[in-house]
Amino acid sequence: MAKSFAVLHTKKLKTTGEIGGLGKHNERARDTPNADPERTALNERLAGSGDWVADVQALLDTQERIRTNAILAVSNLLSASRDWFEAASPAQVEAWRDRSMAWLRETYGAENVVAAVLHRDETTLHIQAMVVPIDERGKLNASHWLDGPAKMSALQDSYARAVEDLGLVRGVQGSKATHQELQEWYAKVQTPTPAPEIVKQHLEVERPGRIIGNPERWAIEQTERIAERITPALDAALVKAAHYEGQAATAEANVAVLQQRVREVERERDTLQRDYTALVAQARQLDLRDTIQTLGGAQDRYDTHKWRVNDEHISINGERFYNHDRQSGGGGSIDLVMHVTGYSFKQAVAYLNHEAGPELAVAAAAQHGARQGQEIVERGERAPFMQPERDEDRWPQVRSYLVEQRGIPRGMIDELHERGTVYADSRSNAVFLRTNEEGQAVGASLRGTLPGSGFQGLAYGSRRDLGHFSYTLTIGRPEPYDTPQYHITESPIDTLSRAVLLLRAGEAGTYTVVSNDGHGDLPKRQIEEGLARGALVRCGFDNDEGGAKLWAAVREAYPREEAIEREWPPARAKDWNDALRAQERQQTQERGEDRAQERERNQEQGHGRGGVQGRERDDTPGHRR
Repeated sequence: MAKSFAVLHTKKLKTTGEIGGLGKHNERARDTPNADPERTALNERLAGSGDWVADVQALLDTQERIRTNAILAVSNLLSASRDWFEAASPAQVEAWRDRSMAWLRETYGAENVVAAVLHRDETTLHIQAMVVPIDERGKLNASHWLDGPAKMSALQDSYARAVEDLGLVRGVQGSKATHQELQEWYAKVQTPTPAPEIVKQHLEVERPGRIIGNPERWAIEQTERIAERITPALDAALVKAAHYEGQAATAEANVAVLQQRVREVERERDTLQRDYTALVAQARQLDLRDTIQTLGGAQDRYDTHKWRVNDEHISINGERFYNHDRQSGGGGSIDLVMHVTGYSFKQAVAYLNHEAGPELAVAAAAQHGARQGQEIVERGERAPFMQPERDEDRWPQVRSYLVEQRGIPRGMIDELHERGTVYADSRSNAVFLRTNEEGQAVGASLRGTLPGSGFQGLAYGSRRDLGHFSYTLTIGRPEPYDTPQYHITESPIDTLSRAVLLLRAGEAGTYTVVSNDGHGDLPKRQIEEGLARGALVRCGFDNDEGGAKLWAAVREAYPREEAIEREWPPARAKDWNDALRAQERQQTQERGEDRAQERERNQEQGHGRGGVQGRERDDTPGHRR
């Protein structure tokens, strides 16, 4: 009597793209030629929600850190000889199903078996299950189960024991089936496949639409890069069934499963080629130079390949970048955003969607997995505001900069620091918190304070449309009928400088000074908030071409609004801080002149009393009054 064999096949998955592709196949969300559509309704979902990527990601989110080359999940196919299923009663099939699921949960941990489905619509019944390999320490660790032939063999032994009382046995270890079709299949998967050449024939990159140094070379490099990335996926798909060698002793048990795998391989290959053709078209739009500019990067005037962002030096060469300060780098816009900001993959995609638009975000996300990136963009997620951490050790440097170099009074700076709205971060940047109407922090403006640093920008995830940095003051006793004033400046330092100048002017009234953080953006939110308060809105933009253009945009947007007017920093001052420092210099000069006049008067009075000897004594080295 012929033996019936237990069949177990495992596959390591390192990308969400692989997980998503297998999930679509198992849920019949893509064309499955080897499945009978009339029997698909008989399939059973044994675990999971039906969204295999989401089920896997939910467990991966519990990990503090995941290596870039980590095995994210393990696919398990459990089946048996076809003749066993043909002879088995419904009760025996249910027993095999239950034993198989129990074995999965006992072997990997019940919480790690995140998805499973029983396929009844194919020639041979089988279970497809997805496992996230988290070990007893709570760490992602596939090696605990799959590291080496000994552990793989032990898995086969263990599964065979779980179903042996149903009449199923383990195949002979190390054996190879001799069926002619199986031999032909082995010859096919053992022959190297020239995937790069195949891919290059189907994935030609056109010249990009923008002007770059060498478009033809760029196109060649992009083709080779896509080819290199698709090659492992194709090769892995074509040889993945090789693990069946030695796992079954008879051709009949294995051929059915292997033929199914070959058909899946062919479909996956076609899908990959179609997907990557679309990716190449999107990749033409990618340029790391555009991405680093959204992150506040400034290009080196002498070497156009080098950029400075957050006081770090980054070189860009095509689609690769390298941080000379950290001595590390990467490739692509998503990697660059994650590298500079510390964002996760999803946050980086959301950031590009917000800063550069959905088209660039989707193209960048496609390098990591088109499906995951597209979902984030379609949901319209925004990068969350990550408030910079306070670093009190850096505060003396920041305070000195604001007081000594920018001329803002110590009392004002200390008051804001005590409130927590102005402080220092770990890079010695001055942090000015942007708040909404409820006083919640929705962003932060940053200003570098170290010598030679010209950095200024917004903290990651800051929302210009939700709040701003502001300073409110009341001078004297305003009359009830006095119109409050709402002043708009282009930076937090200008905001504080304008407030100081208003205080020194001493005109009674209620004043709110807010920052637009420049960048040429129309301060629509600030203007409308001022108008809603019944205030006179005074646009104190910089005394330069940019300020003039910004005022022109305001007048175009509000052509008939009489409660909006332009105010300029005093003549020759570029902005309000320049005006404040000029006033400080003038006052210092006047105080110096007053002291000089006072000394002259004192000297004249001393001379009148015969104070020549006294003056000579005063000039004696080492004498102090």
